[in-house]
This record gives sequence, C-alpha cells and structure tokens, in this order.
Amino acid sequence: MTYIPLPLVIVAGGKSSRMGSDKALLPFGDFKTLTEYQIARLQPYFKSVHVSTKKRDKFDFEALFINDNATYEAHSPLIALLSILEYFNTPVCVLSVDTPFVTPEIFEKLYQTLQESTDAIIATSPTSSHPLCAIYAPSIQENIRTCLKRDEHKIRTVLNQSTTQYVPFEEDTPFLNLNRFEDYVYAKKLLG
Repeated sequence: MTYIPLPLVIVAGGKSSRMGSDKALLPFGDFKTLTEYQIARLQPYFKSVHVSTKKRDKFDFEALFINDNATYEAHSPLIALLSILEYFNTPVCVLSVDTPFVTPEIFEKLYQTLQESTDAIIATSPTSSHPLCAIYAPSIQENIRTCLKRDEHKIRTVLNQSTTQYVPFEEDTPFLNLNRFEDYVYAKKLLG
C-alpha cells in the first residue's frame, strides 16, 4: 500500500468564480462536501491531512484547518501556499480540493523524486502542469514572499525562479479540475 510520510494539505480557499458557488462545499460521492470526500479518501495514505482555507467558518465539520496568513487580503493560491509552509516548515504535499481523481500513487511518484535541493516537485500531464498537485519545500518561502511583495500572485512565476522539478504523467484524466458546473456534472458521472 502507498504511504507518503508527509502531510497533505487540501487547498480549499479559492473564490470558485467560474463555478458560481463554492466548489469546496459541493456534495460529492457519498459526502456532503467535496472537501470531506477528499479528506476521507486520502487520509490513509499520508502522515496527516489538513485543509487550507481563507475562512474556516464556512465548513461545518471537524478537520485540521490551516488559515491563510491574515497579513494578505487577496484570494490567492500563493498566499495559501506560504501559509501552509509557515505552518509546517517541512516538505508538504499540496492538492487542490477540485481535483477528486488524483491518486495517492501520483503523490508517491512525486515523493520518490524529492531531493533536499528541490524547492518544488510538480505533476505534469500532456496538456498542462499542475502546481496544485505537488510537493513544496520550505526553501521556496522567500521566493513566494518576494512575489507577494510585488503583488504577483502567479505560482508559475515563483516556480520559474525556484529549483523546480516536473514529473510527467501520461494521462490528463486524473487531473480533471472542477472549474465549471459542467465539469462537476461530468465528474459525478465518472464517479458512478
């Protein structure tokens, strides 16, 4: 069985503007929310599972929450990432809440490539790279702070300035991202 001796943080603090409602709170599978679905299916494979959010009070269930650093006003995956790394100060696995088909085996492959000199290990598939299916090391924090000082919120900018390793996967399917309502409907069909 796959076991990754690192914490996993599910990033669930986005604005969900394209979805029209908060995707972290959408029902999924047998669960009341997509967030709970992700926690339940991934918990056995990681040292611990946490949820990163801008506001903890939107969730009506118990979990290990990490709030975004309150110094920053914006909604941004970069702020979430900095807050996560400040919380742990160890390498950490990161997964966006809206990618329900990423498997523990994907993280196992990322983990196998982890080296001390690496700031980030990012999954890629034929059509894209996936900075929110990744492992980040605390060493990337300074580059994130520098970008945020310039009001630059793109993860890719930080990755380009860091020691980043990209790990290719052959299929796009596991990385299906629920951005729009039709993606959500399609994902529920895939789930059966």
